[in-house]
Amino acid sequence: RSRPLARWLLGIDFPPCQVGPRYFDITTPVLVRAARAYLDRNSRLLDMGTGAFASIGLCLWRRTGCQVVSTDIHPDLVRQARENVARNGAPNLVVEARFFEGVEGDFDCITFNIPYVPTSLLSAAGDFQSDGGPEGTSVIEAFLDAFVVRGGRARALLGVNRVFVPPEKFLPLVAARPDLVVEKTIRPPVWPVAVYVIRRRAAAAAAAKA
Repeated sequence: RSRPLARWLLGIDFPPCQVGPRYFDITTPVLVRAARAYLDRNSRLLDMGTGAFASIGLCLWRRTGCQVVSTDIHPDLVRQARENVARNGAPNLVVEARFFEGVEGDFDCITFNIPYVPTSLLSAAGDFQSDGGPEGTSVIEAFLDAFVVRGGRARALLGVNRVFVPPEKFLPLVAARPDLVVEKTIRPPVWPVAVYVIRRRAAAAAAAKA
């Protein structure tokens, strides 16, 4: 929730943080760094669950010049995200959508700082942005199912905290979907974060032949 730290890490302008929303969590900087390697000015990025400040999409637009569509399922967060996109003078589009619903076109890269905290571990007031369901994997599984159908040629980069969803819990979810493959796992030293780079198996095979 530190505005100066968020500005320093992500290089974008933020309004004062109200009670509730946060600028970023510990997975955000790792996810941004990982996604940057796959993007350039000609790339198209879909940033899911963008939150109140559209932080990941704005940061990657500023650093790479890529085209960005940011989505969230919560109307209030979409409104705030649009305000912050305008605050930063970005051309990014912010859409109210669940996964790929209402989103048009193909993408080169999908980023998703995905909800991964088991519901029982959330505060009494609740935190819908972090709520990953009973086991912390409900949103992950729903996304993977949607990605099988609508992923196209895109790489999906999913950021999770390994304390809540360790590899032995995450990787079997991908393995249970034969159309998907984990192309790469990024685990920085010290921080308990993992970014999984996932592709549709057909897209990965086509890229290998190209």
